[in-house]
Amino acid sequence: MIKCLVINSLKHEYVPSHSLFEKWISAFEYENDAEITIKIVSEEEMKNFNILYRNQDKISDTLAFPAENLSINGKIILGDIAMCAKKINSDSELYMKTKEQRWAHLTIHSTLHILGYDHENISKQTNMENKEIDILEKFNIFNPYEI
Repeated sequence: MIKCLVINSLKHEYVPSHSLFEKWISAFEYENDAEITIKIVSEEEMKNFNILYRNQDKISDTLAFPAENLSINGKIILGDIAMCAKKINSDSELYMKTKEQRWAHLTIHSTLHILGYDHENISKQTNMENKEIDILEKFNIFNPYEI
């Protein structure tokens, strides 16, 4: 089972409750005791992460940082996710989704990246998107790729 630790120091942006993050991540059928850390970041922090880790001067909605073979006290540390609250919230309107739907989608999308999924080619993209759609349906959230 995957648990999450949510770190949020932002005060003026909508961020889902810890229980919602836990609910979304609990949809993953993971056999071992594992954890993901989710850090809610400002636009400036996200831009700095993109410059530092991706050599891109831009603000993205999320970034996933998978850990490799890290275990602490018998718990597998799967990795970290940075989520830019302001971008996610403003993009929810662009994609005609509620803020909660957008956060759910990006939490699941980022968790899939942590678990090794990617969208580097059409086949992998289709596989990843289908997995996202299947998981989101459990929460009555319909295909996020249909606007």
